[in-house]
Amino acid sequence: MPKMRLISEAYKQLKIEDPNSAITLNGLRCLIKRGEIPSVKIGRKTLINYDVLLEYLSA
Repeated sequence: MPKMRLISEAYKQLKIEDPNSAITLNGLRCLIKRGEIPSVKIGRKTLINYDVLLEYLSA
């Protein structure tokens, strides 16, 4: 089962797991907007798969 998170929730969880991460909330939004991290729109909310985000950042 994928761990779908709002962008802000994924950012907060990432900062908890790695407080020294250089990624910013705006940087994460830019990656999603460029299509580098897949996302799903549900109404006004944008969800991302947290595991895919971690894979992208580790590559």
